Formats: sequence, C-alpha cells, structure tokens
Amino acid sequence: MLYELTFFYADELKRTERRMKNLAHMPVKGRVAESILIIRDAFGIEENGQLSFGLTRKDMAALAGTTYETVIRMLNELVKDGYIALNDKDIVILKEQELRECCQTKV
Repeated sequence: MLYELTFFYADELKRTERRMKNLAHMPVKGRVAESILIIRDAFGIEENGQLSFGLTRKDMAALAGTTYETVIRMLNELVKDGYIALNDKDIVILKEQELRECCQTKV
C-alpha cells in the first residue's frame, strides 16, 4: 500500500512539474488547447465530439494560466483554424491531433 502511494505521489509530482514547465514555455494558444484536452481526458466527449463537461471561460482561463479575454480570443482562433467548433458555450473537438500539436513545446 505504501509503495503504491509513493508511486501515486511521484506521478502527481511529474504531472505538476510538466504543467509548470508548460505555463512558462508554451504559447497561450497551446495552453488553451491543452486545457480543452485536459477537460476531454477527465470527463470524456459526447458522440458528436462535444465535451461532456463545460467549463466557464473564466475557469478555463484559470486552468490555462491566462485571462478570460485571451481565452475567448484563442478559442476564436482555434475555431478559425478548424480545430474546434463552438455551440453556444459548448466546445466541439473537430481535429484532436492538431490540438495536440498546438500543445507541443519547442524547448
């Protein structure tokens, strides 16, 4: 039990370190794309590709480490690129691979 708990905390530490590195080095568009993928991985998607759980833009900004206004601007840019679609406040993932490529840091 203690052995498994140690591995759990080690994995959490790795994940947190990666997240901090991304906040420092990843462009904002990549952080917003990563936030969408984090939500998708945690809560899943509907049959049409829509995220099963909708975050407010304010919550997404907190997750991405940016401002509310910047999240809206980056979401619109992702829509323009054809990676996602917006249905009111809901996000539909159209091109998951391209979203993942946005998250790649060049460090």
